[in-house]
Amino acid sequence: MADHPQPRLLRVFLGDATPPPRGADAGNGNGASPGAGAGSAVTVSEGIDAFLAAVDDRSARDRRGRPFDRRTAQDVRWCLTGHVREALGPMPVDAVRRRDIEALLAELADEGVPERRLRAVARALRSLYDFAVERRLVDRNPAAAVAPPEEAAPPAATGSEPPRAGVAERAISFALRSATVGFLCLALVFLTESL
Repeated sequence: MADHPQPRLLRVFLGDATPPPRGADAGNGNGASPGAGAGSAVTVSEGIDAFLAAVDDRSARDRRGRPFDRRTAQDVRWCLTGHVREALGPMPVDAVRRRDIEALLAELADEGVPERRLRAVARALRSLYDFAVERRLVDRNPAAAVAPPEEAAPPAATGSEPPRAGVAERAISFALRSATVGFLCLALVFLTESL
């Protein structure tokens, strides 16, 4: 168990928060040059590994401050170790921007990933970056306000697509209002004739 890479990754995450010992060389022990940002040497892939290790040992918390339950931890693991690691893994954790995350979600949507899974990927990225903010690897969470493409902007309906439910509901509402106005006019005609 001593050769397992997770402790090294945790040292990468936590090592930057503590000052180096006196007499240490100019590096900070994780390959980053002196004076580099706290998270500049940590890739998203390494961040995923450290975050998942923290989820497994229940030291990582969700947005409500509770440890991740087993089901949520499995979901987070599925989301982060698949498409996210493939698309963003080599990037430095502090170089990822909101547009990178939105582009990933749009690409997954184009590949036919269901909206439920897109929301899960967005939540997993929020949790990963909440963890990175706590560890001072990034200043802010680039995934904080990201929503899957369907939530952010519904696609425009084309002539070949059936009308959206919202359009049908508005049409029914208009028809009911028109019928009500018609019945009121008819009632007024009967009322004036009876006088």
